[in-house]
Amino acid sequence: MRYEVRVTEDAVRSLNQLPKRVRVRCWAEIKLLADRPRPASSGALQGKLRGLRRIRIGDYRIAYRVDDSSSVVVVHWAGHRSRIYEEIGRRTQS
Repeated sequence: MRYEVRVTEDAVRSLNQLPKRVRVRCWAEIKLLADRPRPASSGALQGKLRGLRRIRIGDYRIAYRVDDSSSVVVVHWAGHRSRIYEEIGRRTQS
């Protein structure tokens, strides 16, 4: 089953701020989510971020949510590992 991949405006903004080589790798990983929304390289987040998943790309992370009932993957944010979890937490509380 193929999933629809949606990328939020926040995610697009954060992706555009990444170095070009990282940005290209991130977009490639995002496209692959349509066929494999839970690749082996992904992991479920815990605590306040439960329900989100992340993909590691070197020192960078992509955070996304999978909705199996509607076959949709929503990418919420991408960024450096030192900031991503704090940023996601702040955005999900608003």
